[in-house]
Amino acid sequence: MKNLLHILTDIRTREQHMLVAGLHMGIIQSILDFDAMLGKKTPSIVGIVISNRKVVKFFFGKDEIRIPCYPSFDAVPVVLRNSVNFLLNLQSGRRAKDSTLEFFTTCPHAYGAHIFAENVPENHALELYERCSDTCILGPSGVGLLVPGYLKLGAIGGVTPEQILDNSLLTPGSVAVLSTSGGMVGELIHGVKHAGKRVSFASCVGGDRFPITSYADFLLLAEADTQTQSVVYYGELGGEDEYEIAQLIADKKFTKPLIAYIAGTIDEAFPERTQFGHAKALVRNNEESASAKREALRAVGTLTPQSFIEFTKAMQTLPQPLFSETDVDVIPYQSRRASILSTRRFPKVDRTHGNDNHFVRGILSILMPKAPTSDLFVNFATATFESLLDHGGHVSGAVTTMITARAGKDLVSSLAAGLLSIGPRFGGAVNASAGAWREGIHKAYTASEFVALKNKSGVLIPGIGHRKYRIGIPDPRVEQLAQFVTELPQHPHYDFARLIEKLTTQKSGSLILNVDGIIAAIAL
Repeated sequence: MKNLLHILTDIRTREQHMLVAGLHMGIIQSILDFDAMLGKKTPSIVGIVISNRKVVKFFFGKDEIRIPCYPSFDAVPVVLRNSVNFLLNLQSGRRAKDSTLEFFTTCPHAYGAHIFAENVPENHALELYERCSDTCILGPSGVGLLVPGYLKLGAIGGVTPEQILDNSLLTPGSVAVLSTSGGMVGELIHGVKHAGKRVSFASCVGGDRFPITSYADFLLLAEADTQTQSVVYYGELGGEDEYEIAQLIADKKFTKPLIAYIAGTIDEAFPERTQFGHAKALVRNNEESASAKREALRAVGTLTPQSFIEFTKAMQTLPQPLFSETDVDVIPYQSRRASILSTRRFPKVDRTHGNDNHFVRGILSILMPKAPTSDLFVNFATATFESLLDHGGHVSGAVTTMITARAGKDLVSSLAAGLLSIGPRFGGAVNASAGAWREGIHKAYTASEFVALKNKSGVLIPGIGHRKYRIGIPDPRVEQLAQFVTELPQHPHYDFARLIEKLTTQKSGSLILNVDGIIAAIAL
């Protein structure tokens, strides 16, 4: 048996670092979201071992980050290898053994790994079992390890911010969750939460015939862990795990409350044994049937419901100490959009250093009838240029430029094609917005009159509306540029645009003042 208590204690007492072998964007992003929601300053993933890439971009909170990539574990800097505790192995089943062994060879302080892949050859799994006896390896064929409030190793618990919050994965609890099935461990976490309890740790042992770390190892961990007060267990037909569990209970090596559900009694309705989803889910003799294993657990006093509905209801009877719920607003995570070309952030507005912006001042001198004399205007133009500099690779101008380049045209021709894409719905609404705000002020329209006039004529109001941002998810460029208004003695065009926005957002939350509209208003 493995002693996993020191690993769990270490997870709860100090920062953990992990390397990833292979690439699965959704799983990796879910770990970064978990870290960010916990308020960690840096992500737990410090590198990705994958060929043909130098970096891969992800979100950490609202910000884009670049995680470095390395062609092999040997290529990972020594300082990182010495700090790594876990491996998240997302490679294929055929490569899982070699990469896992290489990881433990090159990372001397590591003590855990999760093998995500199915179809790991059985002789490979047995070799890992023999050679990594002092480590905690989850899988093969699982979703990983979860310690709420501390560590998420794998897809376990969900891969979206909403799932992480709905399952209360940020709040440590007292119920351990164990399962062979990746899908069912998620169901159990969800069931524990909705029974009014919280999870102390959760593990998916894996559905292949030879998991590296056994149920018995985790039950002994639950017994030794003072934070864990009970265990919820989901097993299935095939294999002999439940007899090992029953023996631990009979020997009083495990004494805490255990609720167990063993799936697969339907197999007994067929004249021949049926192979279910997991490699291990095949009955070779009557002792491996779901009914026989249920009776073995009941014989040692384990609560083993007949149906899954009874199983989830039984969770409500488990002890649960008071806990402090951790909650996070999910809206910032819904508003993210990756930039294909750059990870630059929106600049901080500087309204005080106009004399230093000689380059922008020179550009304005060419574009305007005379050189600008207002430092504030130069600073506003600088902030405008910086805010609009990077739209990413998904907008019309960038896409057109790339398509033209792929057709074999030279750089100047490709750039010209992109510039010709500028129009009312991409970068070309500033002049039209300025005309709209000037019309409203010059003709002394009220906001209601102006909106009614445009509606009647069937004309969209330029400078209003956005496909990505809306009320509650504001455009950061608009928020930054709006700071310049505080420096102006009067700003009638801006005030008029904001009055229009109040009316249009009553119709739709996306009909906000957009960046073209605010540039036009403040410039006026």
